[in-house]
Amino acid sequence: MALSDSQTPKVFAMVAGEASGDTLGADLIASLKKRYPNSQFVGIGGPKMLAQGFESWFPMEELSVMGFFEVIKHLPELLRIRKKLISRLLVLKPDVFIGIDAPDFNFKVEATLKQNQIKAIHYVGPSVWAWREKRLLKIKKSVDGVLVLFPFEPDYYHRYNIPVKFVGHPLANQFPDIPNVLDAKTRLGYLPDDLITAILPGSRMSEVSKMADIYIQSATKLAEIYPTMHFVIPCVHERAKHRIQQAIEVFGQGLKVKLLLGKSREILEACDQALVTSGTATLECALMRKPLVLAIVVHPISYWIMKRLATTQWIGLPNILANKSLVTELIQENATPEKIALNMARLIMDQQLRNEQVSAFELQYHQLKQNASELAADAIEEWMQA
Repeated sequence: MALSDSQTPKVFAMVAGEASGDTLGADLIASLKKRYPNSQFVGIGGPKMLAQGFESWFPMEELSVMGFFEVIKHLPELLRIRKKLISRLLVLKPDVFIGIDAPDFNFKVEATLKQNQIKAIHYVGPSVWAWREKRLLKIKKSVDGVLVLFPFEPDYYHRYNIPVKFVGHPLANQFPDIPNVLDAKTRLGYLPDDLITAILPGSRMSEVSKMADIYIQSATKLAEIYPTMHFVIPCVHERAKHRIQQAIEVFGQGLKVKLLLGKSREILEACDQALVTSGTATLECALMRKPLVLAIVVHPISYWIMKRLATTQWIGLPNILANKSLVTELIQENATPEKIALNMARLIMDQQLRNEQVSAFELQYHQLKQNASELAADAIEEWMQA
């Protein structure tokens, strides 16, 4: 007897370019496995995708490059990887290719595969609402569908007649309805009354290298105001941990600080507030309902280009979702240890500011909690059959 389409093993090709994409990819693989048992998942992914049985052809870290200038520096290697990947996929002919974020890398792959009659789907619509909306003309030619994470995004795609599905943000499903701060503090070895500030220096090594010294200097200044304060920093890998340890040796002698591999979710649940580099980490803070300050420094050329192309006044997702300056953003020359420490101290002292952030984050949590991976799998199934 012939197998039904959902019982026939499929080949799903995927590319994730950084830790947040690895999380999305792993959740999506789990949902697709339920529908298509014994299917093959190949491409480029990280440890969470590998744990789901994914076969990664290249190390994901090779794609984790931040900023325009940094991408230019690594461009020959990125182009070499992409060329090899495309060649291999054209031979394999997967049932569908799913590019997870990493738009500069993935859209070329998607466009080439679509031209060769291989379904191409992009998961995490690029920030066309923040800059370069006209990219949608190119996106339309490159993909068979786009999965978007935020409720305001589909309108942009509808204007260009691009198949689109709002799936919510998968991260929202991984956060508790009511964070258990005391339990999380205990698990990390802290006392219930310990004042804890989390420092999230980013998932890319380029971010960690750029921000480590600034963040540790900021922590030292904040500890002068709050001598009993504890700091805890999640590290994505040993290299990141080593770089932060170097910063502590130079700038953070005597600081009450713990470096933990992974455990970013537990750290966010345990902390009282957070200092964060932009990106998915700001959203994770919001989903855990933790007050935060955003601070980031990028290469001057990257910043100049971003500033010229930006169509929104914020870079932090909590501010973009709230459509107002909810969270303090300290960027480039404003991201000094003095300004960061002062704004963190204000966040600790100003109960009204804390309450305003937490109330907005509660709303954002419920907006984004949509069982994203299942909705994404629904859309992929529909577009594969179209």
